[in-house]
Amino acid sequence: MKTRRGERGQLSIPFLLVIPSFFLLTVFLIEVGMISREKIRQQFALDAAATLEMESYADLLNRLAYVNGVFPHRIFRGGMDAAGPSGLYPTAQRPFTAEDPVWPISGGVGGSNPDPPQNFGILHMHLPGEGGVAMEAAEKAAWNYFSVYNWLGDVATAQKLVFEKTTLKNHDLLRKALWMNTRTAGGTATCGETAQDCGTEAAHSFGTVDVRMHYLQGFKHCPVVVTIGGQTYVGELEGAFNFSGSGLWQLATVPQDQLKAMEDGWVAKTHFDPGPNHFGANFKDMMDPFVRARVSTRGGHVWPDTTPKYYTRMYP
Repeated sequence: MKTRRGERGQLSIPFLLVIPSFFLLTVFLIEVGMISREKIRQQFALDAAATLEMESYADLLNRLAYVNGVFPHRIFRGGMDAAGPSGLYPTAQRPFTAEDPVWPISGGVGGSNPDPPQNFGILHMHLPGEGGVAMEAAEKAAWNYFSVYNWLGDVATAQKLVFEKTTLKNHDLLRKALWMNTRTAGGTATCGETAQDCGTEAAHSFGTVDVRMHYLQGFKHCPVVVTIGGQTYVGELEGAFNFSGSGLWQLATVPQDQLKAMEDGWVAKTHFDPGPNHFGANFKDMMDPFVRARVSTRGGHVWPDTTPKYYTRMYP
């Protein structure tokens, strides 16, 4: 059918409207896609950094659980129980297996108080059995006890220092993870020239951990059998031996409110700059984009019922 001359070009006007609209829509989708891609990249980077940072908290709590209860329980039970001090070190209050959610290891000088005093005072060491024991057995038990807890104290102190230096001081793991995962082809990251420039806002989201050390001031045997000139004396040693410095280490605990805060989770948040688009406009000037990640550590116990099963969880 022939088109009349007056009907020619009727599609020109719609095309003049549709083609520019289609072009603008395409550009809009491209720009939105670029912003979305950058946000996804920032989200993945923060998720990885926050998880890595929280893992250091969980690792510290698990290490403290080991030195507080699991290690002394195994050491004294395994080779020193027969000649060791009775009831002065953490032990299992009932049978348990490694698969149990809670390991009932507690007692000893620290008892079952989740917030024990810093100084336990003078330890009265009583050996298994009734009545007095020979001085040789008492000395051996004391030597074993002091040796084990000197070693445990050194381990706990080293763990505390490493955690405070690598995590609490500047949150280096978090910063380096963010920097590495947001680096561009040019070798720098969107958060700064170096790792120390990254993660300041996210680092402030992680709370502090106060590792409290608890010590014995001194000890004395009760009772002890001493033989002098064929005459046997049963009783307590005169006076008490006082440890130098802070004393003999016994426990390392964390305040219950801080443990609860870690269990509830901390929200790490960081703003980012997506950069200008093809038209020179920056989305950051219109809205301040950010990403967030909530992480927690739970599943274990530092003291009592020392259970080294802390794990990190990332919430969507």
